[in-house]
Formats: sequence, structure tokens, C-alpha cells
Amino acid sequence: MAGQSSALYDSSVSPLVIVFDADCGVCQASVAWLRKRDRKQRFEFIGNDVPELPSGVSREETGHTVVVLEPGLGAVRKYTRGAAVSRLLRELRGWSIAGHALRLPGIKQLANLGYDRFAKNRHRVSAALGLTACAVPTKTAR
Repeated sequence: MAGQSSALYDSSVSPLVIVFDADCGVCQASVAWLRKRDRKQRFEFIGNDVPELPSGVSREETGHTVVVLEPGLGAVRKYTRGAAVSRLLRELRGWSIAGHALRLPGIKQLANLGYDRFAKNRHRVSAALGLTACAVPTKTAR
């Protein structure tokens, strides 16, 4: 068993690909937070403003959820919403327990509900935090 867990942190393991809403201030701040804590260089970040997104990821989807792709043996696992947050936290020193907790029955469903609610309001949250991306349309621009 010990050998299996060490494989998760092997430097030869492909990075987790994180596709995020590049126009979202909260999303950009989250990417900065993750980069700062990614001591093992396990994350590769792709904004949804690139010309071509990874296979299996749509631009529409990235407008309301982060997408985490985990390359594996012949297949790529795709995580969204609370499962994506859980997967990312499990890679970070000091946050692994929280990441595992987000997978527990009941908590998993609450995490997804909370994620969805927050995602719907991310423009307002970004504006309230003074983040420049994710501009909320003004009445004149509507």
C-alpha cells in the first residue's frame, strides 16, 4: 500500500490539468492561491480563453465550473465542481484532509450545492473583492 500512495507524488506523474474561467477574478485569485502552494509542480493551468481547450472540455462548461483533468493509464479522469476542488486540495500539503472530507457522503453533495451557488454569484463576489476581471455589466451596457 505504501508504494501506491508514493506514486501519487512521483515527479514522473503527469500534472493535473486545471481549466478555469480566465475572465473571472475569483478564478484568477484561486489559480494564484494554488500556484503558490503547488510545491510539487503537480498543476498545469489553462484559461478558457485559449484557442483550443483540452479534449472533453467545452467553453460553456468552464463558464460555470473549474475542470480538473487527471491523466491515467489509458484514460483521463475529469472532475468538476466540488469534486474538482476536492481533487486539488488532496494534492496540497496541509489541505489533504479537507480534500478527503469533501468526498464524504453528505459533505460531497453540500460541496456541490455550495460550489454552484458561489459560481452563480462569482461576478458579484469578484466586484465586491475589488478584482478587475469578471466585470458585472452596468445598466448602460445591458
